[in-house]
Amino acid sequence: MRGFVLALLLASIFCEEMLVTREYTDYLKKHVSWEVVDYEDNVFRGWTVEEAKKLLGAKFEDAPHYPLLAPMTNLPASVNWQGASCDHEVRNQGNCGSCWAFATTGMLTDRCCLHGKDHGWLAPQELVSCDTTSEGCNGGWCTWALDYVKTAKGLVHEACFPYKASDLPCPTKCADGKDWASSHVCDCVGGYKICSSVEAIKTGLQSGPVTLGFGVCRSFFNYKNGVYKCDCSGSYVGLHAVLGVGYSDTPVCNYNVKNSWGAAWGNKGFFQIQCDQCGISGTYPNGNVMCEKVQ
Repeated sequence: MRGFVLALLLASIFCEEMLVTREYTDYLKKHVSWEVVDYEDNVFRGWTVEEAKKLLGAKFEDAPHYPLLAPMTNLPASVNWQGASCDHEVRNQGNCGSCWAFATTGMLTDRCCLHGKDHGWLAPQELVSCDTTSEGCNGGWCTWALDYVKTAKGLVHEACFPYKASDLPCPTKCADGKDWASSHVCDCVGGYKICSSVEAIKTGLQSGPVTLGFGVCRSFFNYKNGVYKCDCSGSYVGLHAVLGVGYSDTPVCNYNVKNSWGAAWGNKGFFQIQCDQCGISGTYPNGNVMCEKVQ
């Protein structure tokens, strides 16, 4: 009987759908316009689709009462914050569905720096552990995270609450010995606005990075470079929150985006995606958020 149960267990393990295969990599290389990473170099080689789903913790509720950002007219053909003095390093969320926390803290980190107060990376672990309206490593909402930021009057810095990719308890003192309450900086004092269209996202990017939300297909895990277009021939995997750092209208409208899967993924942790793809410009509008004023 034990041998039969063990056989069933092993069969279930080996029957799990692998996220990256040599065959699927070869298929994509023949059928997509963007550059596909080689099978041997893919950081997700060995992962199952179910494991990948745990990374995609973005949640986008239908909440039309949130204020919308009014689009500007006569926008420039491109904006890019990548490589600017306030472009902080690419982070890695690890095996935790905390993309929503990284997108939110990344947006605040860069925007505070652009307003003359560079605190380094603010702590995504605070949102994972302390924002009780979200679900930590099981996912969360960028809008609700910013509600937490307003209530807490900012976020602590990374040294105060280092990232551990797990659902740690919310602390009452900093890891570096500093006072927890007084260590909160970069409050979203002006409230936030939803960027619910391509033109609204471009408008938000005039003043700094914007969080973006989109639906992820299996092919996305095979991205290396170029302007990504959705190819869901493998499967749809889940929802993801990332940090938009720019856009360009050439050769087609595309966003420049910072991911939170480490610098070994994609183009040194960044990717470009066509503006009309994967629901990034309107299907999940409450994932596209900017804080109008920080201090």
